[in-house]
Amino acid sequence: MSTLPNKLRSPLNWASSLLMLAAVCFAAFAYSADVSTPASRGVVYHISDSNQALRAIRHINNQRAVESDIAIAVVAVGGGIEFLIDNAKDKNGNTYASMIDSLILDGVEFKVCRNTLIAKNLQEGDMTPGVSFVDAGIAEITRLQLELGYAYIKP
Repeated sequence: MSTLPNKLRSPLNWASSLLMLAAVCFAAFAYSADVSTPASRGVVYHISDSNQALRAIRHINNQRAVESDIAIAVVAVGGGIEFLIDNAKDKNGNTYASMIDSLILDGVEFKVCRNTLIAKNLQEGDMTPGVSFVDAGIAEITRLQLELGYAYIKP
């Protein structure tokens, strides 16, 4: 049984309840401010076959049309790097570079796996200007998902 008189216990209970309510409100505000940060929104397109390239480019253009502020990274591994080789062309003879240049200027990152370059006996200079390189494409996809919260898209 408490040794405080009832006159003191009631205001102390009220004050402690008020402090708890303030703490909960502050925590909810801090959480909502953190979740809505636009910089944390991103998607990673995983390209492992260059036959997926045109579909991915269409998806990216469609996504950019409705979500211009979302971060987009394209990670190419294995057979998916072929469309990023300098002067590579689609089945209609159009160069892929002409299709991705505007996306690169718009902030879309095209990342090529160095492990794949080594396996295919290619050099960074063989690739379309404007692409960047990562040591391991799959590790980069994992990093983007786990560390930056990117959504995963496989066209």
